[in-house]
Amino acid sequence: MGLQQLTHRGIASELGVTHALVVHYEPDMAALRAHVCHALLQEEFLQTSRCLEGIADAVDGVRTLIGLMSSPRRAAHAAIWLDGWSLGRHHPGTAEVVRTMMRRWEDLVSGLVSRGVSSGEFADVDARACAWEAIALLDGLNAHMLVGYGHRSEYVERIAVPWEARLGLAPGTLSPIREHDNKL
Repeated sequence: MGLQQLTHRGIASELGVTHALVVHYEPDMAALRAHVCHALLQEEFLQTSRCLEGIADAVDGVRTLIGLMSSPRRAAHAAIWLDGWSLGRHHPGTAEVVRTMMRRWEDLVSGLVSRGVSSGEFADVDARACAWEAIALLDGLNAHMLVGYGHRSEYVERIAVPWEARLGLAPGTLSPIREHDNKL
């Protein structure tokens, strides 16, 4: 079920209460959808942040991030992102949630890139610009994953190759460690 299908009647049915009771406590479905969108996107962000916390090596951090974000296990979160972008076109509250979470991801990725630049692991790149580009690639991967476009076995490579070029890494450096697929 996507955010668009979240309705007063659906919630009432799921909870076994009347439609009027749900409307009484939350009359604004757009606000409720924005709240749910935030909670789910925040959950994914925190899970990913925790997976990256203990990784000192920036290359390993990026490799792990690519592995996590290209995992088919995150399809539900990918769907929430796409729902949020779609709903955000007409609902300012949802648009603000999505922009806020995009900034948080940009901060996370640019911090990882900055660490790699400072340690000499990465070329001297603009960390913010690199993060924005990387997130755009991952966002595109969200859409591809959800509709089964391309071959699942190629998703990691489609993300890793441009990152390697942007960060000045040798081809094949960012091949993910398979164990990270199980963390999200």
